[in-house]
Amino acid sequence: MNRLILTLILFCSTLLAQSPILINTQTEIDDFNILVYEDKSTKLTINEISKRDDFKTVNNHISNGFTNSVYWYKFIIKNQSSKNIERYIKTSENILDKIDFYLLSENKVVKHKKYGPGYFIDGEKNKLERAYLKLNLKKDETLTIYTKISSYYPMFNSFHIYDKTQLENFEYNYTTIYSFLIGSLLSLTLYNLMIFFYTKDTTYLYYVLYSVCLISWQTSMSGIYPFNTFSNTQAYYLIGACIPLVVAFLTLFTNSLLDIKLFSRKYYLTLNTISIFYFILAIWSLFNFKPAITIMNATASLVLPFLLYIGYKSYKAGNKIAIFYLFAQGFFLSLATLFSLSSFGLLDYNYLSRHGIIIGSFLEMILFSLALAYRIKLLEEEKLLIIQKAKNNLEVKVQERTKELEESKKKLEILANKDYLSDLYNRRPLFEISNKLINLAKRDNSDISVLLFDIDKFKVINDTFGHKAGDEVIRYFAKLLKEDRRTSDIVARIGGEEFVIFQPSTKKEDAYNVAQDIRKKVENLEIKTNNKTIKFTVSCGVASLTKEDKKLDELIARADKKLYEAKNTGRNKVIT
Repeated sequence: MNRLILTLILFCSTLLAQSPILINTQTEIDDFNILVYEDKSTKLTINEISKRDDFKTVNNHISNGFTNSVYWYKFIIKNQSSKNIERYIKTSENILDKIDFYLLSENKVVKHKKYGPGYFIDGEKNKLERAYLKLNLKKDETLTIYTKISSYYPMFNSFHIYDKTQLENFEYNYTTIYSFLIGSLLSLTLYNLMIFFYTKDTTYLYYVLYSVCLISWQTSMSGIYPFNTFSNTQAYYLIGACIPLVVAFLTLFTNSLLDIKLFSRKYYLTLNTISIFYFILAIWSLFNFKPAITIMNATASLVLPFLLYIGYKSYKAGNKIAIFYLFAQGFFLSLATLFSLSSFGLLDYNYLSRHGIIIGSFLEMILFSLALAYRIKLLEEEKLLIIQKAKNNLEVKVQERTKELEESKKKLEILANKDYLSDLYNRRPLFEISNKLINLAKRDNSDISVLLFDIDKFKVINDTFGHKAGDEVIRYFAKLLKEDRRTSDIVARIGGEEFVIFQPSTKKEDAYNVAQDIRKKVENLEIKTNNKTIKFTVSCGVASLTKEDKKLDELIARADKKLYEAKNTGRNKVIT
């Protein structure tokens, strides 16, 4: 009976045991099964782990995501060839914090090798390299190897078995490909840095800073010069602060390249908030690396699609440059998503999920450079147009100025940049044409006035009569604003119930009279809707061009203060 039980135990043990990795004449083995044990206590020793029999079988391509656990991997390798052979167990990643190889013979450790930034010695020239263990297998010999791994970065990696030639080929090919890609990115960065020094355009500066952080991150993850040696562990993880900085500078670049502020102040402020958040994460990563990088990876999977959406909105608003941005972000987002999913253990680790992000970055930065080049072309065309208009103005000032205004307004109408409810211009055409006219007026020493209107207690109208009635009030008031306006005047709706009249060649006193006339007409206006009569009033702030003014924002800001004063002193007023 005892013999039967013993036989069953031995039979079951045989079934549960790992099949050894058989080596004959193969020079490389890239796909095989190994045993794994997750040590959540992180305290098990090699002696303790070698006695455990509850390992699980997994593939040699590992993707465990961000984890605080220590993972033990067990290899059983058997030489089936007819001669002694030399082989190497190789890891594909050098970002893992600590890697320990243990070679056992008769349950005793005969070789122990350490790798990873966690083992760097202060003050020495520590080399960052992908770990490997050399094995000398005799004919028919079977070896047992344990590998212990812990990581601050995602726990993804793959093991390979190579001969010496294949080991050298792996390192050569890896370094050559990454050096080419990173070198190309660096060339684009230097090119745009030179343009920044020439133009002083902050868009190029954001591109350069984004590129430098991206290159530093990818170079440190690949162990390529100059990020292949470090003086200590902390110096290595300081480079990790570049990861959140990549997203921070990308959002600032997006804001500047696509001129988000011109078509949506809400999106403009949102992108600035996102960049500040990632700057904070970068600082946090200097003191507490792992949680900061974990949060960064989790939130980036939401931020990158949002940036793609912003590019789409900009393109729909008529920004031609946005088409380059959409393709760039599309390439990067698709491949970065694979990297992110692999980082969190939601996707198998493979060459595409691990290295596709550098290809996406390469394509993205090329398209960003094309976008910046196209931007220069558009700016040059605009500059030539302004010069031509200036020459015409010297010949016939008043007539040509009126013609320029009409042509500019027609172009804005062609672009269909109008508010759908009021049929007035929106912010973008208002600011584009007005800022040019301000520069022209300052040169000719002529007057400009701005009238900023706000419908009094508009929320009460909506709450009392309904939003449809509120829309009707907007339409009636917009129609009234356009009555008796000169060809050169620009009327725009810039907010829910805020309206602007931009009046070239108009003194403040005349603008005040226009505003009073409009206020009185509104006061006497009655709107019939749903068998109800709606009466309402408006308040107005008036501001005129000063020597210090450079842009429309400054005039509107002063007019807004006067409007605020009108609101707080009883409403239904015009204040200059």
